Order: sequence, then structure tokens, then C-alpha cells
Amino acid sequence: MPGYPGAAAYPYPLAAARARPEPEDPREKRWWKADWKLSEVLLALLLIFGAYNILAVVLMAVTERSLFLSYLAYAVFFCPLIAMSTIYILRRHRRGREELGLRLGKTGRTLGFGLAGGLAALGLSYAAFFILLLFIYVIAGRVPVSSEWKEAAETNPAMLGLVIFVVVVLAPLFEETFFRGLVYPPLRERMGPVKAVIVNGALFGALHFQPLFMPSLVLVGMVLAYLYEKTDSLVAPMLTHALYNLSVVIISLLTGW
Repeated sequence: MPGYPGAAAYPYPLAAARARPEPEDPREKRWWKADWKLSEVLLALLLIFGAYNILAVVLMAVTERSLFLSYLAYAVFFCPLIAMSTIYILRRHRRGREELGLRLGKTGRTLGFGLAGGLAALGLSYAAFFILLLFIYVIAGRVPVSSEWKEAAETNPAMLGLVIFVVVVLAPLFEETFFRGLVYPPLRERMGPVKAVIVNGALFGALHFQPLFMPSLVLVGMVLAYLYEKTDSLVAPMLTHALYNLSVVIISLLTGW
């Protein structure tokens, strides 16, 4: 996403007076400039996820190929909604890609955190997943089986390719832009980095609407928010997200989970 020209180019009103003065520390100043409100981001979240999930329910009800169509809807409906919401909020506050975090930063540090984050996310998520499975097995005497990737594997290669493209490429780009780029800064402004990382991860996990995987996804979301906090760049969480999703795809296709 390109940067935006100076304030005179846009007629949108500036945000109200900040709750705290502009900090002198350059790193804190970077977060301070991401001055959009939590309320407007949460409203965008509600509209985007509400519309997408209504569409997913309709597709599930009217077609037998709901898995493929839901991923297609993600690509042609969900991702454009995120892009439009992001552009609107940035333009409304006269901000651009720098405030959003769309910059590489220190290349070695960003890529190193991204790769390490992928391993951490994978380890934490599967540890939580198997602990949950063990708990379910103790209570119910059996473990649930996910058929999503079995269904994907049984489709033709073009359909499977679309699903993998959405999961490994589009999801990291657009979900990180929204959850970390837009949602994290106002959370950080309100509650500080530690609580913001936890809450951001909880929102990320909850809004995937997958109860069996929710603890794992909450931990993954926390890792992604932590990476954004440490690197000031969306590239690191995007890389981690892509590596994590790719690993999950491979493991799921091989094992059925």
C-alpha cells in the first residue's frame, strides 16, 4: 500500500486532542502516530467479520462445495473489505504505510524474528492443541476429527491450490494488516504492550470461530502481536503467519488434522 500525501490533500478531520503528549522517544513516537481510535477499528471488525460469516453460512446452506466457495469468498470478499477499511481509516487520520507498519525495518532483525516466530508459533500451538485433545479424550473417551483438509485434498488440484494460496499468502497479508496493523496500536495506547499482546491474541483466536483450535490460535495471535511490538514491522508477523500456516497445511494434509 503506497504512502499518502500531506494533510492538505485530504478533507477528513484530524483526531481529537491526544490523551498524552507526543513522546520524545522515537520508538514510542512511532506508536503515538498510529492515532486511530479503537472504537472505529472494532466497528470495522464487526462489519467485516459479520458480513463474511453471514456469507459463509449462506454458502454452507445452499451448496455442497461450501469449503471451496468459502475460501473463494475470503479472497474476493473478505480481503477487499479489509483493504478498503484500512485505506479509509488511514486516510481519515492522514496516516500511511509507516504508521500501519508496512516497512521492512532492520532486515536481519525482521527476518530473524519472523523465522523464529514461525517455529515458536508452531510449537506453542501444537502443544496447546494436543493438551486440549488429551483433555477431550479423558472426558469423552474419543478425540474429534477435522475433515476440512481431507475434503480439500479430495478436490481437484486447482481448487486445492486456491485453498493453499488463500491460507499461505492472502491470510498472512490481510489478517496481519488488520489484527496487528490496525487493531494492535489503539490497544497498546489504552493498556500498554503486555496487555495489548494478550488481548490482541485473544481477539485473533476468537474471531477464527474454530473452538477446537481456539487455544492454539490465541497463542499464535499473541506471538504475532509480540513480533510486531519487537520489530515495529508487519513483515515479521506476516512471515511468521505464512510459515505457520504452510506448516499446518503440510501437517494437515499428511495426517488429516
